Amino acid sequence: MRTVIIGGGVAGCAMAAALRGTGFGENTVMLERRPLGAPSGMGFILMRNGLDALAEIAPELDWRTAGREITRVSLRSRTGRIFAESPLEDAVCVSRTTFLEMLRATVGRTQVLDGWGVRALDREPSGATRAAVLDDGGRVEGDLFLACDGAQSRVRRIVMPDAELGDAAVLEIVSVAESPALAARLGSTFRKYHDEEGGLAVGLLAENDRQVVWFIQIDASRWPIEQPSPEALQRFAVERVAGWAPEILEALDATDFRRSHLWPTRDLLPLPALHVGNLALLGDAAHACLPFTSQGANGALVDAALLGSLLGKVSTRCEIEDALARYSRLRTPHHRRMFIEGRRLRAEFLAPMPVDGPRIPMVI
Repeated sequence: MRTVIIGGGVAGCAMAAALRGTGFGENTVMLERRPLGAPSGMGFILMRNGLDALAEIAPELDWRTAGREITRVSLRSRTGRIFAESPLEDAVCVSRTTFLEMLRATVGRTQVLDGWGVRALDREPSGATRAAVLDDGGRVEGDLFLACDGAQSRVRRIVMPDAELGDAAVLEIVSVAESPALAARLGSTFRKYHDEEGGLAVGLLAENDRQVVWFIQIDASRWPIEQPSPEALQRFAVERVAGWAPEILEALDATDFRRSHLWPTRDLLPLPALHVGNLALLGDAAHACLPFTSQGANGALVDAALLGSLLGKVSTRCEIEDALARYSRLRTPHHRRMFIEGRRLRAEFLAPMPVDGPRIPMVI
């Protein structure tokens, strides 16, 4: 049986790794639209559920070596006054590039095709998928199709045209600062600074001994950013956090804004199901969530671990849809909860800060 994985990011690579040793892992092709070496984002936090999934998918690797362990969360005012600090167990800040390189090394016999985009699907009248149609008109046929092509998933738009992404009420500027001194001072603490009036926050955390990942979350209705050029992002960031804690200004000074990214954060309204026939959606294609949950990549890893386990028990083509339906039933309640929690955290972020301070921006 042939497996076609559409998308070569976290969800796609994790799915390829999870299929090793199963009948679906012997003849697998993974199609990734971006060329090899294209920018792949800054970083994220591996949480306990993501680490547990990785231990199941690729137990031969120590995933904690992908970044720096985060042991504490410190919530602060914009000037650095501490509202609250809490210990954090089983969390690692990882570089997305480093993490994907490690994950790609675990995909077994999967044929990885970079720069191969999918523009359509050849589907049977029953809804089952026969082939992925490439941008150049070529076809890749298969028995099982796994859509891992992100929040803006083309595949989802084809098989579920009524699915909608929510509005981008919050913008996020994400970047990385080259500052060994600041990385040393941050240590294993994730610091997040909040404007007491709401709608503006800055996060800092070290991903290794040299680099600090930072982000600025912005109420899009109050501060729209029309032009996301490096110069515009730098100007906006410097002006908006003038007078904030000195470590924030230090991070901006150590940033090459040509590597910065503006992310209009959008979530996906819960889907009625995560599969159509012999095709399943995973990761952001299935459940794009807001960054306040810290569950985007972690949720994708859990998707892959679960679906890989279910498909490992499949021996015939007719059993594929049953496995995908079970995956959908098991994961849908979690995705709905992440949607609700993400919206709740976003509403709190946009409102003036409560007297007892902000909540930790993580959900498991």
